[in-house]
Amino acid sequence: MKLTIPGLRALVPLGIMAVLAGVFTFSVSADSTITIPVPEDIKDKQVTLSLRIPPNTEPLKRDQSKPTLASKRSLIIWNNNPSPKIDNNDEIHGVFNTFLRKGWFKNHASRTLVRVRPMDKYYAIRLLQNLTENVIEIGMAPNFGQVSKKCNLSVSDIEDLRRMLKRYEKDLIIFGMNVTKSDKDLLMLQERFKKARQGILKVLRVEGGDDGDTIIHLSVE
Repeated sequence: MKLTIPGLRALVPLGIMAVLAGVFTFSVSADSTITIPVPEDIKDKQVTLSLRIPPNTEPLKRDQSKPTLASKRSLIIWNNNPSPKIDNNDEIHGVFNTFLRKGWFKNHASRTLVRVRPMDKYYAIRLLQNLTENVIEIGMAPNFGQVSKKCNLSVSDIEDLRRMLKRYEKDLIIFGMNVTKSDKDLLMLQERFKKARQGILKVLRVEGGDDGDTIIHLSVE
């Protein structure tokens, strides 16, 4: 009597592959080259061989503890006053008021801000930018000689403006202003005013004397 196991022929290739897998486990060379002898008739069988190569590394150990700050200096310092106030007695208010009185703040918003007390430093810098641009426009006039004689600004007014630019130079640069160029333009405007107004008498103020006389204060430019 002959004992027949159904599907024996189909199991033979699988057995061969299992043996090869065992051989493969011990035949991996140092350079990771794998050599597997495959029978010629195995290509006719639909056999899938899955290999798993465990990495030769250990799992990364992650530190689950919360980081601690070494000192308070490493903390982010929150500035709760990013725009400090300008002191009410600051010189810049006097400069602004002079140009306001002479009409060099040309829009309603800027004229309103000049009168605000206390004034944010942010607004002071913006006003200084706007004022400088308005004054520099004088030098671009094609008939500068006539404009300079009618202009109500003095050389000392421009000098005051230049001094404010120098004082707030760092802040103006942060807001994108080329302070060096603006100061150069104002200096050139000063020199042109001096030449155009040379020998001109300017009335500063008129006062009444105790004896009934009239005193006129003049300046020579």
